[in-house]
Amino acid sequence: MSSRTISKNTQLIVAGLAAAATISLVVVYYASLKPATSSSKKENKLDEDGDGSTTTNEKSTLVSTKDRNVKTTTGPDDTPKKSNVTDEKELHSKIEELDKKGKALFKNKKYLEAATTFTEALDYIETHTDHDSNTSEASSLNKQIVTLINNRSAMYEKGDLPELAVEDCNKILEVYDVTHSKARQRKLRILENKFQDYYQALVECCALQLQYMQQHRDQLRMGLPPSSPPPVQQEKLEELVQKLVPEQVDIYYKKIQQSQKDTPRLPSDYTLSQLLKSYTGYNAWMAIAACDGTVPTLKMQMEKLENGSGDDPVAIADIASLLMKLGRRHVFDGDYALAREVILKGFEMVKNDEKVQSVMKGDDYARLLEWAGMVKHWAYELDAAIDCYRKCAELEPINAEVMVKQAGVAMDASKHEEALELFDRALTVQPDAVDALLHRANLRMLQADLNAAKADLERCIELRPDCVMARLRLAAVLTSTNDPDGAKKQLEAAARVDPDSSDVLSYQGELYFTQNEFGKAKEQFEKAMNLEPKNPTPYVNTALAVLNTPPEPGKQLEMANEACSLLEKAIEVDPQFQTAYVQLGQLKLGMATDLDTARQVVDLYDNGLSTCRTKEEMKDLMGMKLLTQAQVDGATAMKMESFSTQ
Repeated sequence: MSSRTISKNTQLIVAGLAAAATISLVVVYYASLKPATSSSKKENKLDEDGDGSTTTNEKSTLVSTKDRNVKTTTGPDDTPKKSNVTDEKELHSKIEELDKKGKALFKNKKYLEAATTFTEALDYIETHTDHDSNTSEASSLNKQIVTLINNRSAMYEKGDLPELAVEDCNKILEVYDVTHSKARQRKLRILENKFQDYYQALVECCALQLQYMQQHRDQLRMGLPPSSPPPVQQEKLEELVQKLVPEQVDIYYKKIQQSQKDTPRLPSDYTLSQLLKSYTGYNAWMAIAACDGTVPTLKMQMEKLENGSGDDPVAIADIASLLMKLGRRHVFDGDYALAREVILKGFEMVKNDEKVQSVMKGDDYARLLEWAGMVKHWAYELDAAIDCYRKCAELEPINAEVMVKQAGVAMDASKHEEALELFDRALTVQPDAVDALLHRANLRMLQADLNAAKADLERCIELRPDCVMARLRLAAVLTSTNDPDGAKKQLEAAARVDPDSSDVLSYQGELYFTQNEFGKAKEQFEKAMNLEPKNPTPYVNTALAVLNTPPEPGKQLEMANEACSLLEKAIEVDPQFQTAYVQLGQLKLGMATDLDTARQVVDLYDNGLSTCRTKEEMKDLMGMKLLTQAQVDGATAMKMESFSTQ
């Protein structure tokens, strides 16, 4: 649609509904700042004092190094005994002495010796105090302990002992201070750079962002920029997600490939009808299908043929031809699953029998191959579809329409150069092939070659002024190239040809949307929904118009719920409409005030991923899913029960 649609960046920081209006502000604010160095560079100095609290958390699965090289006084039962040091001054003097020694070693780049010295200081505290008590002295010692563990962690990192460094970070975060940003940033850095554990690094990023939002919640509520930059830049979040997506997409794609093979899933009825209507031969096919007779009539003819067929090649050929006609009639009636079933049944009868193929009447075998190619394409059986089209092209080498359909399969297989060659061949055979121009323009748009797309569409309209699809595509190109007046003229021309087109109304609404006339946009989208209830696009567009309309006081929640309902309806009418999953997930996550609701968003993205047919379709949804799950895990790490900043 436009830059005003919900950006995926609004999902990068989670807040309750009350803070939803400020989420984007935070993203814009920190995107304009210089990258924070705390998450990307190692410390060049050690902590002077601790800043931790005595907040506790469940134990890490990693082993703590608190007792590494501990020297204790043991009795006969080998139970460590704490010395009864009562001189607080002597205690702090000893700790300060060891701390200075460790820092001196650090400055001399003797990192592991410095780590050993900080361990000695920790051991001294462990064996000479009761720092687990609730006294003010114990609280002060806990801060010193946090500082010493943090400094030791830094030494382990610099000494290339990342496992020990992370153990110390976990000790600080899980036992002493869940909000200790230095420990969390070091853990993030090591997870990413040393362990290549990009998901856990993403979790730490999200935890830092959630902590940042909590710390600046008052400013966020008032719509003010936070007083300090965020600990992690937006670019870091996006970078980690992009590192995760390819591998996760590969894993998920293998699952759906098997599922699609076991139970082929067709696009929505609306999508298939639009695909068929994009070919100039559509009206001719439908006229022939109407003349062939109704489904009951064709089935009666089928029964008669089957009763006396036997192994006679002519009889088998007649049955295959009749199955092709029956499938075409199912297409006429909009029963696409049945159409695919009977067309493939006819194809299976003849595909390996040249004798039967040779006795099929007229061009029935070529048409059966063409329809078999189409229905295999519907189920994304791309190699099989191309095979059918190639065989058809051998029978009809100058059939431009078959070349265009084969090019369409190549496009879906991401074989763009092969598709271009087929389009060029079709236009060589038939220079005024409108189908080739229209579909080649679609490929040019995918390749972001808008000038070439524009030229193809203008030629298409010159040849066929009543081609509504060409005018709509051209309007989209003109809008993208900042020519709203030109786009408006094309939409007006399309409306004169087909005033009751759901797509025309949707495009008109989108033009209003780009001009920030959200009320008029919504009006057009609603008309489009009423005209074609199975078209998912107007539902999504209406939701976006609602969300971009400035809310009346107290109406924000009502408007958000309205948008949710519209997006859910879009998924209901077309379960494979990926845009609806992305938008609905972002909206629900922005409204989430508890982790259970956020987990439901993860489930929503999973549902969307299960309907994808290509890796390309999966990428955005997979990124959204990973980021949402990381935010849930980050909130859990921060001991948060909700995302609310109230």
